[in-house]
Amino acid sequence: MLMRHDKNERFEKKKLFLLKQLEDKGCLWSCAQNQKDKIDDALLIEKALLYLEFEDLHKLCELYPIKYVQEVWRKRLVSQGEYYGIINWLLAAMFFDIKNPDRYLKIYGKPRLEVRS
Repeated sequence: MLMRHDKNERFEKKKLFLLKQLEDKGCLWSCAQNQKDKIDDALLIEKALLYLEFEDLHKLCELYPIKYVQEVWRKRLVSQGEYYGIINWLLAAMFFDIKNPDRYLKIYGKPRLEVRS
């Protein structure tokens, strides 16, 4: 049985690996050098989906539940409509295994107005 602290160490190692990959690609230029390890999970997922190689994306699923990764993708990237068109289509078809990516992206690709009560 894994101790909680071992699990946290593994999580941090994998997260730092993804951050290093993003940093090497120049995607974290706006983050202060000493703050990169404190980057928000949703922002890490967003940047990884946009800029990392496909084989690195599977590390996201080792860190976060696939449902959470897909939720971040839908809210931050799919909602942009055509702006990330081909990237979203490839992620839908190949990473999230969505059977009809065109239909999915058409449904979720339209930004929705927030209803306040």
